[in-house]
Amino acid sequence: MNILRINNLNKTFGGNMLFDNISLEINKDEKVALIGRNGVGKTTLVKMILKEIAPDSGEIFIFNKAKIGYLSQKIIESEENTLIDECLIVFKDVIKIEKELHDLAVKLKEDSSELMLKRYSDKEHEYLVKGGYDYLTKAEMLLTRFGFSREDYDRPVESFSGGEKTRIAFAKLLMIEPDLLILDEPTNHMDIEIIEWLEDYLRSYKGSVLVITHDKYFINKVVRKIYEIDNQTIEVYHGNYDDYEIEKVNRYELLVKKYEKQQKQIAHLQSFVDRFRYKATKAKSAQDRIKKINRIERIEVKNLSSTHLNLDFRTSRPTNVHILEVEDLSIGYEKPIIQNISFKMRGFEKIGIIGNNGTGKTTLIKTLMGELKPLKGEFRFYKKLKFGYFDQNLDFFNSEMNLLEQVHSIYPSKTLFEVRSDLARVGFIKEDVYKKISVLSGGELVKLRILLLMLEAPDILVLDEPTNHLDIDSKNIIEDVFEEYQGPVIFISHDRYFINKVATKIIKLDKEAHVFTGNYEEYLIKNQNVQKEKVKKDKPVKKVNTDKLRIKLESEIEALEQEIIEKKNTLFLEEVYNDHKRYHEVESEIKKKEEDLLEMYNILSDLEISES
Repeated sequence: MNILRINNLNKTFGGNMLFDNISLEINKDEKVALIGRNGVGKTTLVKMILKEIAPDSGEIFIFNKAKIGYLSQKIIESEENTLIDECLIVFKDVIKIEKELHDLAVKLKEDSSELMLKRYSDKEHEYLVKGGYDYLTKAEMLLTRFGFSREDYDRPVESFSGGEKTRIAFAKLLMIEPDLLILDEPTNHMDIEIIEWLEDYLRSYKGSVLVITHDKYFINKVVRKIYEIDNQTIEVYHGNYDDYEIEKVNRYELLVKKYEKQQKQIAHLQSFVDRFRYKATKAKSAQDRIKKINRIERIEVKNLSSTHLNLDFRTSRPTNVHILEVEDLSIGYEKPIIQNISFKMRGFEKIGIIGNNGTGKTTLIKTLMGELKPLKGEFRFYKKLKFGYFDQNLDFFNSEMNLLEQVHSIYPSKTLFEVRSDLARVGFIKEDVYKKISVLSGGELVKLRILLLMLEAPDILVLDEPTNHLDIDSKNIIEDVFEEYQGPVIFISHDRYFINKVATKIIKLDKEAHVFTGNYEEYLIKNQNVQKEKVKKDKPVKKVNTDKLRIKLESEIEALEQEIIEKKNTLFLEEVYNDHKRYHEVESEIKKKEEDLLEMYNILSDLEISES
């Protein structure tokens, strides 16, 4: 059953065609990705779905008055509200019914007629159907998963950072539970642990999801249908990102075969025309063939990717010897952020540093580069190395210069032809070279910075979030460039696809440093094994039948939910609501039971994931 359908949509901007008769559909409970290079119109299409922009022609149908939810900070109604009050706005109807139920309970003490009992029963049923007995549990679960503690509940929203406000909006959007959830780059500014939970949540979300993202790992985990916008048209692919890549190559190869067959057909017809056009006995036949040639709908074959980057990082011959040793290193500013970091690095290794925000990732690389002094311990490079540093803040440039001036100011001995040739390697051609730095997109700035890194010819690369702002095509090329690079690399990234493809060793910062040899997939396996061994060591347990454990948990959850309902009903008893102290005692008991229920739901969720 359709939730959303778009038919023959057309849109132009400034005389340029953005969409040419595009159509798509999203069905109930489908998880769909919308992909394409930066600037092809993905966000514009979403704005048309949200009726913020009107199409030139075509139709957009939203069926059965489906509720659409879009991730943006507009979801936050007032930044003066506390975190918990802002989130509870979602449940204002339920809270209103809760108050009405309380008032009816008071009236029942004076009037216990059948009519009053029926009114109370009907209201309680409405309260139950609308989730009255679990809305607090849901709100607390989502806030916890997005990294907020109970201590944060009474803080005004305006006191949180921009990234935290985005997470508040996200949590609130999931509390609303729209029929179609539209997410534009949902993994930006999220810690890996939150992203991994979110993937599991969205995969089992009882509704449809449309996500715009360049995160290939996220697409693989969540999505089962992909729409790609390219050259003003849209193509649908069924499956995840890996399936899409295979199918795209297959379609391209088939198109090339059809093109070659058509070219042979045209050449054959043209040959006849050239031979007999001016021969009286064959002139009519030649004219028929000319008409046939003109009627042929020409097949166009474009490059499989229209993103062209020609990067070639050169390094001295890679070595197997150790180039860096870190021993019992403590890093931070006045106080240590993390202590006792120890690892070694060989001359060919690519080390990925991962961890939640605030765990010291950037502080570690700045310490290794000599910008910060260690608080304790030591590190040493066995020979002097020239660093090539990529800073995610991209504040390296002079915003008043154009591209040509920027590169030439760094390499004044280069001719203008050489500078133009360098810029062409990352897609800046013709008039693009006169663009001012101030008007470049995030992705363009990233490509310019990586070009300058290549020109520096460093001995070791230090990269802080190098794939931020890049579209999928550019990410593919950047991944290949750094995977093929033979020299040492230390990098920070939340991009798991990039980590998996490039890293040969991973350092996870989480109160302490954990060192794993291998890529991201190998890290996940080893980390799971480490956690299992830790559980066995800390608390030996007998092997259990997961089916029996799941059934037992479900039974306990059901019983606890009933206990909570009964406890909440006691709040409406006269001897309770008239006794302030007793009322708060019951509330505390309910809160404790809801915390226990949340923990049981988390255990059940982890169990179901381990079974899948």
